[in-house]
Amino acid sequence: MSESININDVFKEIEKSDKSEYHRGKSWEHCYIFFRNYKKFGSDKLMADYAALHLGFFLASWGMLRGSSFLLQKDYRYFLPVVRVLIKDQYKVLWNVGYLNLNKNQESEIIDILFWLKDDICKVMTHNNPDGRKPTDLLITKIIMATMGCVPAYDQYFKAGLKRRGIKNNFSKKAFIDLLNFSRKKLEKLYIKKQPIKGTNYNYPTVKLIDLYFWLLGSQK
Repeated sequence: MSESININDVFKEIEKSDKSEYHRGKSWEHCYIFFRNYKKFGSDKLMADYAALHLGFFLASWGMLRGSSFLLQKDYRYFLPVVRVLIKDQYKVLWNVGYLNLNKNQESEIIDILFWLKDDICKVMTHNNPDGRKPTDLLITKIIMATMGCVPAYDQYFKAGLKRRGIKNNFSKKAFIDLLNFSRKKLEKLYIKKQPIKGTNYNYPTVKLIDLYFWLLGSQK
């Protein structure tokens, strides 16, 4: 794949997942779809337990429980407080946010809420670590991507892809706005494309498609 990848490369990557019943990409799909439905059940303890299990397995499948990660020493129920944060009323606007249709004031408000969520997740995860270790931006963005689907996962390849396009690759308000502006201008087809998640009534969220684009770009040698 050349560095001048196009939008079709994103959909070819999704096809790889569609062709294999047990592809790693399914971990994201299962988690995302479960949380789409879980929101309806509110404070149901059993459903919250299932939600934490889905999230924990997704993170394990996507490399967040290896090496020196503090998650390696945690049971899946460590994510129960995170689940409770995600379904707070103050964050409900993030579940179906359409960045393309926002004006500047609306975008600013949404991004403020997104970073309040980031801080809230960081707070509950840090509180439940005896040594006070804080979750990284990578971990937090993977959690949000796997549940709400409203922010990319800021992993090594995604950040490398941002760098190749001259976009700041830290997870900050300004850098995220720059990413959205770039995507509106250069990746318009990803905004308007309705890509179904095979076997469901859901589509891939726009930000997940953008995540894949920059991940593919950053993974090139």
